[in-house]
This record gives sequence, C-alpha cells and structure tokens, in this order.
Amino acid sequence: MPNPNLLLPLSALGVYFHGVYISLTFGLPVAIGVMLWKWWRTGDKVYYRAARLMTAVLAVNFALGAITGTLVEFGLVQIWPGVNLAIATFAFVPLALELIAFSNEIAFLILFIVTLGRVRPPVSIAILAAYAGFAYLSGVLITTVNSWMQAPWGVGPVAKALYPFMPEYGPNVVDVQKLVALKLAAVATGSPISLIIEKPGFAETVGIVLKDPNVALYSPYALVSIFHNILAAILIGMAVATAGWAYKYFKTGNEEYLKIVKPLAGAFAVIFVIQAPIVAHFMGEMVVEYNPTKFALMEGAVTTFNDPIIALVAYGDPNKPIVGFDQFEKACLSHGNATVGDLAKTLGIPTVLQLAGQTVDLNGIASLKLSDLCLADLQKAMSYMPLVHTTYYVKVAFAIIGGLAAAVLLFYFYKVPGLSSLAAAIARILGDERRRVFILALLLVLGTVIPAVGGWAVREIGRKPWTVYGLLYPSEVVTPVPYATSPGFLAVTYLVILAVNLGGLFAMYLVATREYKFLELLKRGAGVEKSESKVGA
Repeated sequence: MPNPNLLLPLSALGVYFHGVYISLTFGLPVAIGVMLWKWWRTGDKVYYRAARLMTAVLAVNFALGAITGTLVEFGLVQIWPGVNLAIATFAFVPLALELIAFSNEIAFLILFIVTLGRVRPPVSIAILAAYAGFAYLSGVLITTVNSWMQAPWGVGPVAKALYPFMPEYGPNVVDVQKLVALKLAAVATGSPISLIIEKPGFAETVGIVLKDPNVALYSPYALVSIFHNILAAILIGMAVATAGWAYKYFKTGNEEYLKIVKPLAGAFAVIFVIQAPIVAHFMGEMVVEYNPTKFALMEGAVTTFNDPIIALVAYGDPNKPIVGFDQFEKACLSHGNATVGDLAKTLGIPTVLQLAGQTVDLNGIASLKLSDLCLADLQKAMSYMPLVHTTYYVKVAFAIIGGLAAAVLLFYFYKVPGLSSLAAAIARILGDERRRVFILALLLVLGTVIPAVGGWAVREIGRKPWTVYGLLYPSEVVTPVPYATSPGFLAVTYLVILAVNLGGLFAMYLVATREYKFLELLKRGAGVEKSESKVGA
C-alpha cells in the first residue's frame, strides 16, 4: 500500500490553487455589483469601466476554476478512490445538485458578459445576482460534503463506540452493522476500501447502507461552515479587487481609481463585521462541539487547563476547563478490556465475512483492545499539535490585522466623528495618501488570505488522523497502486498543477493590467490574426 502522507501535500496544493479561483469567483461578483450600483446611481462611466475590467478577470478566473476543479476531482477519484463510498452515499445528493448549480452558473455568467453595457444597470445587476446565486449554491453543496467529512452527520453513535470522547453525530440513518463490518474488513485485510467496494457484486451483497440520502444537508456543522467559508471567500475576492485598484492609484495618482477603491472598502468592511466576530464565533462553537480533538490541538491542550477568556468564548462559561488529551485518554481507557471481537459480536458481525465473494477473516484483529486502538489514534492526532496550534494563532493574528486595516480604511473614507480623526492619524503614519491607501488595501489581502489559508489547514489537518472524522483513515481511501507515490508520478503531477495554475494566474494578471494585450495574445493563439491578414490580402 502506498504511503498516503506523500500524497497529502499534492492534494493540498491542488485544493489551495483551486481555492484561489473560488475566492475570486465568490468575491468579484460583489465587487462588480458595487461598481454597477454606483454606475446606476451616479451615471459615472468610471464605475462601468471598472465593472467591465473586473468582468474580464472574472471570465478568465471562472475558466481556470473549472479546469482546476476538474483536476481536483480527478485527483480525488484517482488518488483517493475509497471516497467513492461516501460519494455513492452521503455525498450523492449534494454533488448531484451541484452539477445543476454549476450548469446554471455557466449560463448566467455568459449572459452577464454578453449583455453588460447593452442593458440597463439594474438588469445587469439582476443577471449578475443570478450568476452569483448559483455560484454560491455550488459552494454550499461542496461545503456540505466537506463538512460531512469533518462531522459525519447521520452516523449517530458509531464514532463514539470507539472514541468515547466524541459526540453523537445526529440521527442514526445508517446500517451500523454493514458500516462497521466494512470498516473492520479494511482493517483486517490491510487493503484500501476501494479494493473491497470495486468487487463485482459488492453492492448487491452489502445492499443499502444509508437510509436517508439527504442527511448531509441537515448538519448544523455544515450550515455554519457554509456561511463561514463563503463569506471568507467573498472577503478574499473583495480584498484582491480593492488592492488591485489601490495599486493603480498608487502607481498613477489618478483620482478615478480612488473613487473605485472607496465603495469597495466600504462593502468589504460591512462583510468583515458579519464574518469575523459573528460567523467565525459560531464556527468555533461547532468545532468545540463536534471536533473535540481538533479544538484541543488548536489550543495546545496536552493536558486540561483553565483559561477564563477561551472558556467564555468556547463554552460560554469562564469557569469550564479546556479539555485536553489527558481527558481523552481517560475516555479511551473506559473501554476496559473490551476487544474488536466484542464489538463485532455486539453488532452481530460474524468473525468470517463474505463480501462479494471475498472471504474476510476478522480473527486476526479480534483480540485487539478497543482502548489500545483509541489511544493509538490519539497519539497520531497529538503529533499534529505544534502545527495546528501555531497555524491557528497566526491565522487569528492576521485576521485582527485585516480587521484593523478595514476599520482604518472605512473611517478614512467615510467620516464619523472621532473615529475618522483616529483613522486619519493612523493613516498618516503610512505616508502620503497614495501610499497609505495602497498599504491598507494590501493589509486587507494579508488579513484575509493568510487567515483563510491557515483556517483551511487547521480544518483539514486538525481532523487527522482521519479522512472522515472518527471513521476512516487516509490509508483506507488511498489508491492501492504503488506507482502513485513514485518520484516520476509525483514530479509530473506537481509539474502539471504548477504549470496550469501559474500560467492561469499570469493570464489573469494580463487581463487586469493589459486587457488589450491579452486579447491580442488570445487572437494570436487562435490564429485569428493570420486569417484576417489573408482576407486583407
């Protein structure tokens, strides 16, 4: 079996690059909408030209998002084929609906592009809103799937049966006997689940595992994650747009660019106030409730300790201790001498399974103590503590920086007695107006991108050692082909991902800075110039 640890960075690279385009896909429509609104209310063509340029960037970004999304999905199926079990059950409904959302997303984006400037601004805003709505719906459904991997809603007490410190994940809508039998078969054979489920007749032998295919949509963890992730992505896109126009103002001193920066900074500040202190707080509550080991990793809680401020934020009670891994270990020991065989017997699982013609003997693992398995997984989780704890607090620090920059920029542009004077005094430290506006806008980028990158790392790494929290390991869903971790395969795959993404980012840069140059290169690549020269001759 290949080492899944070699493939995790590869997957992360693809996901992070895709996340860049998703953020712009979510944020640029808001920025464009603000410009169209200003154009509609003022009639100033400056806002229309800004909206048109950002629409060109959005079009290239959307294409890159579709390409990299395909790469990510291809990698998901090829590198982690065991997730097909989840795709065929809990993730089936969200992913099927996402295809519908994505199709409409394409249609409305094309409609918006071809009608921009040809219809009245309110009509363009309505079309843009329809496009953004379907884009956000895609994000909602993908986040639902990821959230199920973080908190497997619908499996009830299954995870708690092995890890007593975990909560119950909603109603039990699975056939526990079949689900645990499949898990034990993977452990007993040492083979990835993909080798088990791909056997002819497997589906007929196992039958229906999930009783409610919509259950992933009901998860409270998913609901909060949806607002948290989408608003974070919107803020990144808005920050990049604001910084881009601020840079143009810094380089040229053209006041038209300052007119564009001002409403973008105002919209950014409003969304930031909703996201950072409100939605992020509820996201933290979900982590505390449904990801106990992740919360302990975030707080560096090797042992249980008291911290009134953290406890007040996390639990709403300053006197409640922050639960550490020492308490989790005590919970593991509560299994006593119970074994895997005892668990199988309790669920009525025979010691010799027949899965699609394959005989799986569980006797080899029957004597394993549940407490030992539980403690071993805790040790694996604890190995990530330095990384998760540091990443989490770096993320928090940059989020604070971003919030302060947003406040200074907001009150610098929009006059509020007292606050504007303070903002102006802080801004003056940064130099002349061109420099201060650009630096503050750059801080918006750092204050959104770094927290998002760090937050996603905490979200994904923090659930380890599980791919699906409390249920599946990466080694159980990785491809069984050893070539997947060979230097040749890894080198080519990294090269493809980097070439596609770096080339795409350069294309977006050309559109944003040299729109006509980009069109010229596009025509040259399509052979249009040669055709035109022949016609002229």
